[in-house]
Amino acid sequence: MPYKTILVHLNGKRRAEAVLGPAVHLARHNNAHLIGLHVYPNMPVPPIDMVSGAHPPSSVMPGQREEAEAVGAAFATATANQPFVAEARSLKVPHIELAGVVMDHGRTADLIVASQADPDWDLSGLMDFPERLALESGRPVLIVPYIGRYSEIGRKVVIAWKAGRESARAVFDALPILQAADKVHILEVKERADDVGVMTPDTTIAVSLSRHGIKPTVQTSVAADLSIGDDILSRLSDLNADLLVMGAYGHSRMREFVFGGVTRYIFRHMTVPTLFSH
Repeated sequence: MPYKTILVHLNGKRRAEAVLGPAVHLARHNNAHLIGLHVYPNMPVPPIDMVSGAHPPSSVMPGQREEAEAVGAAFATATANQPFVAEARSLKVPHIELAGVVMDHGRTADLIVASQADPDWDLSGLMDFPERLALESGRPVLIVPYIGRYSEIGRKVVIAWKAGRESARAVFDALPILQAADKVHILEVKERADDVGVMTPDTTIAVSLSRHGIKPTVQTSVAADLSIGDDILSRLSDLNADLLVMGAYGHSRMREFVFGGVTRYIFRHMTVPTLFSH
């Protein structure tokens, strides 16, 4: 089934164009209803510094109305003359718990699109929360790197596969993209080789995808826990992939799953848009 409702979180004008590229691409190819959501806090302007006569550099949301208008204009420009329905939502809320508001709107969508957190942005702690969206929204979330432009995605897709709930959800949440892809590669990274010393690939997911008209290749490698993330990024480069699909792992009560640390690593070092499911 195609994505029929896509919500893109527009956290500011500085990255609106970058995150709108993949969102518009997917909405066009799925004839989806695209919702552009901008949420910002209703916070007073901080006091003027009596020495310098200027607002402190830590001003949380200067020019809130202008920022919202700029985001709305970017959404209107990106969706102009498109064949799908585009809906802009701009919400001013009386608190700083913005992630909850975005999730409330996103839970009725087939897919959420959001930006990777930018560690160099002063407002990142307030406006960036992609990990929470992936782990708490209950929806698949496509995270777009904060560096670069990705107007076309899904031509060459890599699936980071680990037999488990989260990976299974990610694969089937990505079906509309996988079915339209030119090439799909399944990358299974193991902690260690099989007991017989041979890396036997898990082809069960590939067989299942073949019934959906997808013909993936399967690749297996062994990597220590700390290098799994680097191994995935290296394979993305080798395969010239433009999308990664993987499960988003949190903490178990006993210990962190092997891919838990890898999830955080990819969140911070991603080189291509990545679809996460939890």
